[in-house]
Amino acid sequence: MATITPPYADPGRAAFEVLDTYLQNHLLAGSHPELAPAFSFPIAFSKTLAQFTVVGLVAGELVPATYNADPALAVKPIGIMAHAAARGASGPAVNGQVFYSGCFNVAALVWDATFTTTALKLAAFRGSPTPTNIIVASRG
Repeated sequence: MATITPPYADPGRAAFEVLDTYLQNHLLAGSHPELAPAFSFPIAFSKTLAQFTVVGLVAGELVPATYNADPALAVKPIGIMAHAAARGASGPAVNGQVFYSGCFNVAALVWDATFTTTALKLAAFRGSPTPTNIIVASRG
């Protein structure tokens, strides 16, 4: 018979772990549209994308979405990073998981510096390509 060591010193009693940091963050601002499972996309070379970064696609690869008054120069957002991910200057492909549907809290997302106002952030996903179905709103 196998010996199983319980993961805690005192089985049957609640245990707590000490974490490095704890951040109360309300990611969602509403229940519609429904949060959909994340979809996988390759990350562009030399990119580090933090969790909850607003991202777009350039040549089929994930990069931070950017705003520009000229839409041809902007990177239109298609989703939000579900987890942090990075890809170096060379090496194999790395995929990032992207939420493409949900109602997200504008203050909880990581925005490129080109989104200079709350109004730009709230309007960022308007006109995004299908199947993106994201609403950005203030929580409250």
